[in-house]
Order: sequence, then structure tokens, then C-alpha cells
Amino acid sequence: MSKSSVKKTLAQAKDMGLELSPDGKSWVPIEELVVKLPPDEYKKVRISVNKKKENSTWTRWIFPIVSVASVLVIIISLIAAWWILNIILGVAVFFYG
Repeated sequence: MSKSSVKKTLAQAKDMGLELSPDGKSWVPIEELVVKLPPDEYKKVRISVNKKKENSTWTRWIFPIVSVASVLVIIISLIAAWWILNIILGVAVFFYG
């Protein structure tokens, strides 16, 4: 059998839903992977759109408030550290002259 006739025979078998068995002696139905999709009702997508142009008040103000609070915490921490350092140095000068 020539290569072209083998290809033609295999193509005809495939069209009929058959393939050659692993031992090459018989024709068996083609095993295809079948994926079952859910019904169309599950394919629907719900999209909700926020129609307001502006963000709510608290989301608009939260970043500036947190920023100011962070700066204040840093400044207060530096003042407290400076104050504690002065106390420690004052005690050291008092005891060690």
C-alpha cells in the first residue's frame, strides 16, 4: 500500500469516527474527550456599575487624614525621643560631672 492510499484510508476512517486499534488489526471508535458545558443560564454575567461620579465622602477624605496623622506621629515621636535623650544626658551629667 502506498503512503497516499494509507493516508486516504485513515482519513476516511476518521470521517466515519474510527481509528486503528493499538495492535493495528482492527478499527475501533475514536475516543474523544467530551466536555459538558453548563446551561446558558450560567453563562450570564451580571455587571453592576456605580453611577455616581464621585467617591463617597469617607473614601475621599481618608488619604489626607491618614497622611496628616502619620506626619503628626513622626513629629511627636521625634520630640519624645529628644526629650528622653535630654533626660538621660542630664542624669549622666549630674552623676558623672
